[in-house]
This record gives sequence, C-alpha cells and structure tokens, in this order.
Amino acid sequence: LGAGTGMAGLSLIVMRSRDRQRRLVEENVTDRDKKCATTSTYPGPSLMVQTDANDNALQLCRINCDANIGSDEKGCVHVNQLEWGGGNASRVFGCQEEQRNTTTSAQKSLPTAYDVVFATDVLYDLGSLAPLVATASELLKEGGHFVLSHVPRASIDPGHRSSEEADSWQQLESIIINEASKVRLSLASYPLLFGDMCGDVAAAITNNKSNHMILRPSLLPIIWRATSSLSKKFSWQKMTDVGAAVLVFQKK
Repeated sequence: LGAGTGMAGLSLIVMRSRDRQRRLVEENVTDRDKKCATTSTYPGPSLMVQTDANDNALQLCRINCDANIGSDEKGCVHVNQLEWGGGNASRVFGCQEEQRNTTTSAQKSLPTAYDVVFATDVLYDLGSLAPLVATASELLKEGGHFVLSHVPRASIDPGHRSSEEADSWQQLESIIINEASKVRLSLASYPLLFGDMCGDVAAAITNNKSNHMILRPSLLPIIWRATSSLSKKFSWQKMTDVGAAVLVFQKK
C-alpha cells in the first residue's frame, strides 16, 4: 500500500530472485531443469501487487519494476491504482485488470485476499490512518499479517494526546494500535525462533519486555548481523530516538 516508487516491494522481489539464482547454482541446476524448479519453492512473495493512488507514482513504479525485475519474475508483480478506504479494495481486486504489458490484451484476475499486506513510511497525516488500516484488513486473509514500517511523521492534535509527558512517537504508536484494533488487526506475537542467531534475538526481544511484534531499530542489527550504522546520515540509535519501528499486526 502506498508503494510510491515501488522500491520496498522491489527489494523483496530482487532478493527472492537472487536467492533463487544462488540456490540453482549451488544445486547445479541446468537451464533445462530450471523450469522444474518452481518459484513457489523459494522464500519471498510468489505474487505481489504494488498499489498507490497517485498516477505519477504508479507510472514511476511501473518503470522501476520493468527496469529491475528479471523476465522470470515479471509475471509475479502487478501495479494497480488503489485509494485507501473501506470497500475500495473490493472494487479493484478480483476484477478483470489489464496487465502491465500494454502490448498484449490479456486480462488477469487478481486475488481478493492476501497472506501479507505491507506499507512503508506512509503515515504523514493522521487522517489517513483509518483508511489505511481498513484497506489492509480488507485485503488480508484470516490470520494474515499487516506489516507497517513506520517512521513517526504525523502530527498529533490535542484531542489525541494521552499525556503531556509522553513522547509524541509513543502517543502516535498507541493511536495506530488502537485504530488497527477497530478493524480486527491486533499486534502479532513473536513466533518461535530458529537458527544459530535465535539466542541473541530472543535476548533482545526479552529486553523489549513485550512479546508483541514491534521491531525496534535496536533489534534489526542483531537479526541482520550488521555492525555498522544504517547509513552515514542515520544511525541505529538515531532511528530509535525518533521512534522508528516495524509494527506487525495479525487479522483475527
């Protein structure tokens, strides 16, 4: 949702494609056998629909998709116009939609419900919060997850303030969680962790003093085994200080 240039979604597709190619090389899969190694056997989305309400953003998103997605993945990615709000998704998804390739008249019907819906850095105005979570819930299967990668930007009017002492990002986070609960989206709980990094990650989760899936910047370098800062401009600590987080909701 709110794909903009499409880079967040593209990163998932590109990483999936690279992982697939790496595994094919490791398994010595020949060109003849590649068609037998179905894309569904590899981590990552087997179908992705990038959406935005803005025509210019959609045009740029399509250009970026064409430039960055290999031929094996192009059929997995669609770009659709969608304005947030209850009922809007049902009028777009599941209907006959012309494919991105304008040289063909082929039509394709998109699913009406998905395992995961995600949005990255989209809350600039609290007025868009209710339509956002309503659309996410509408598009999710039962038990599906809404992943909101969030950097606090929206202003909070006095009527929403819980206390003058609380940090604004904490207030904003509470408002998001409360609004999501109105459309059956509750914070997910951490699943069982596997792999040789699970001890460090489990310890970091314990330090958060919550089993709810709110991924703070302090947890990400442990998961990614990153020793350096995010960039020259933004450190992990700076992102923590401003209240950046990835909130994972589940439809129940």
